[in-house]
Amino acid sequence: MGGHLGGVARAVTGAGRRRPARAAAVLALAAGLALSACSSSSANPAGRSSGSGKPYVIGEIEDLTAGLTFLDVPWHQGLVAAVDGVNARGGINGHKIQLISLDSAGSATTAVTEFHQLVSVDHVSAVVGLGDSIVDAALLPLATAAHMPLVAVAPPSSEVFPPVADMYEYSPSTTAEADVQLAYLKALPAEPHPGRVAIFGYDTPQGQDFSSAVKGDAHKFGFSVAGTFLVSPTATDFSTQAAQIAQSHATAILSAVAGPSVATLMKDLKAVGMPTTTPITAFAGVAVPSAPWGSFAVVADFRTTGSEAGVVTYRHDVTAAGYDPSSPTVVEGYAGGLLVSQALGRCGYPCTPTALQQALNRTNTDLSGLAFGPVVWSKTFHGGPTVFSSLTYSSSGQPQSYAKPVTVYGPGSY
Repeated sequence: MGGHLGGVARAVTGAGRRRPARAAAVLALAAGLALSACSSSSANPAGRSSGSGKPYVIGEIEDLTAGLTFLDVPWHQGLVAAVDGVNARGGINGHKIQLISLDSAGSATTAVTEFHQLVSVDHVSAVVGLGDSIVDAALLPLATAAHMPLVAVAPPSSEVFPPVADMYEYSPSTTAEADVQLAYLKALPAEPHPGRVAIFGYDTPQGQDFSSAVKGDAHKFGFSVAGTFLVSPTATDFSTQAAQIAQSHATAILSAVAGPSVATLMKDLKAVGMPTTTPITAFAGVAVPSAPWGSFAVVADFRTTGSEAGVVTYRHDVTAAGYDPSSPTVVEGYAGGLLVSQALGRCGYPCTPTALQQALNRTNTDLSGLAFGPVVWSKTFHGGPTVFSSLTYSSSGQPQSYAKPVTVYGPGSY
């Protein structure tokens, strides 16, 4: 393992030597238990192991201190809980996982520097996390040149449809986000059909993809598009957009923004007289405390409650790590960590990036019920979960119940 590059904040969790990091840039890392499927010898059919006990090494690049912390920090927490859980159960065939977490602070330039360090200095098998679609776009050409798998939570759909060899998504693609939201709205008994949907998102590659997906698929669900309203990810006032949405006579609003932005949108819509009974839907991983709205639901790709073995283990692991197991964003990071861990088990030790890609392409798992249905990666499909639900919220902002799971896409769908 190499030395610390100037200006790169890092934290190391798992097996091996820990390195200091700037206190403001990283979070405390804690241990938990792992799903037995990740630590059992059956996870490695080839049975290859050096017996040295040296760790697998994976890297993480997230925005831990700047504008996307409300998303990237919970994703980071879930990833840490998953890795520490695997290690607490003895690792994978006797090998622990070492996670090197780097803070991009929302800068694509910083992320590029960090990527080079993880590849050339730390010799990681994969880079995970990557919650910023702008960062994803900057890193993908580098990953392609280095044959380094990127296991990302939020890449643009154009990077997984058709699949790029080095990019894997473990949350819904923007196309799936659009279709799940449209399917939920169509199932509402009070929703007019055909209705008019307004599209609200960030002016980023992901937000633009989401808008295109809604426009392309709305007619399949019986809707027309009232308009598209994209805003800066750092904006804190949506009063202009709220007024435009109200004037568009939209009967529902589909969004691809994070929790604080949804809450701001609701506040500004209420101020311009939009009825709070107007359905608003949001993308996966959004939690809105005290949301002042009467009809609100988010895409759910992984369960946070239930009696399924994967859910029970998840809640135990995340609670033991000191984090919030009810958070939709924490569960996404946790699921991503487990998916990589299971692929490392299939790969054997040592696991080169190229070999890990081959193992990732043999993924078909529901993570012991943590997912609503199979998470599938293959040579021809890198889109991740294939079955989703919608999590409804009360007018006080408390999560209520999951809607009936729906399969809106999968291998061969697009």
